[in-house]
Amino acid sequence: MPDWSLADAWVFTAVEGTGPHDGYTLTQLIAKADAINHAVLLESEFVAAVPRLIAAGLVAATADADRYWHTEAGRALYDRCLKRGGLFRWTTAIPPALDHLGPPQDQDVPWSLPAGAFQRAVKAYLDPGRDT
Repeated sequence: MPDWSLADAWVFTAVEGTGPHDGYTLTQLIAKADAINHAVLLESEFVAAVPRLIAAGLVAATADADRYWHTEAGRALYDRCLKRGGLFRWTTAIPPALDHLGPPQDQDVPWSLPAGAFQRAVKAYLDPGRDT
């Protein structure tokens, strides 16, 4: 069984909101991920992490509506781990917290990203003044 990856922790930390009304768009999530790790997520990292985080009950997502947010359990874990030190601690606080949950279970999560959505979101982030 695979372990949690650093990309899982990275995606989890980049998610914001508590429901579809204030959840992040993919473009916003990519921007925050870049801000906290100084790199742009790869699509493969994102599409592997989201089902794992959903299965763990930490994140909810509606890819068709372009919204990603923390569940109540996810928000509690996020707040607990980053209470002191803020986002600067994500690499030392979030991965152990995910490991503590046990191995990721994503086999039965019916989630996929619409074709081209990731590329459009990255393009919108990198060149916000240009139509996608």
